[in-house]
Amino acid sequence: MVKRWCALTMVVFASILLSACASDKVPAETALKAAESAVTATVAEASKYVPDEAKALQDSLNSLKDSFAKGEYKTVLTGAPDLTAKAKALADTAAAKKAEFAKSWADISGGLPKVLETIQGRVDILSKAKTLPANVDKATLEGAKTGLDSMNKAWADAQASFSSGNMADALAKANALKGQAAEIMTKLGMQAPAALKS
Repeated sequence: MVKRWCALTMVVFASILLSACASDKVPAETALKAAESAVTATVAEASKYVPDEAKALQDSLNSLKDSFAKGEYKTVLTGAPDLTAKAKALADTAAAKKAEFAKSWADISGGLPKVLETIQGRVDILSKAKTLPANVDKATLEGAKTGLDSMNKAWADAQASFSSGNMADALAKANALKGQAAEIMTKLGMQAPAALKS
């Protein structure tokens, strides 16, 4: 009789425990889906501007999914709202970074083509001159021509990166050109604008 009572008690206790876990499963699943939706909507765009933070957010989502798979529904219920809030904060950060990149690109794309044209004009004048200025020799002029060709190609690559939405790459390429342009201008005896030196 005692064994029967103990077995019955164990069955009832197990049922109560399972129903308590099951009662958390549906809300945890709903919370996880909401968090996953927020993260998915954010990560694609954010990875262009703040890739490390976007990866960390995706890793947090994966960790939450693992917790759900293990039946740790309480962990999911407490972690999902936090993850959703982090996704919104990351979206805001990415939007701010995108605006910053757009402003930087506008500044560079407004000035760098004019600098390249100025260098081209100086190279054309020096190429037609019968004698070169004292501070410019033939090797320097040839180096400037080669450098200018290289910079024009790199500028086209930067513009292509910008057009394809890869602003970080476009800015990196354009900023590298600023230093090259300043160097060539100096070698040709030209005054490099202050914007190229920053």
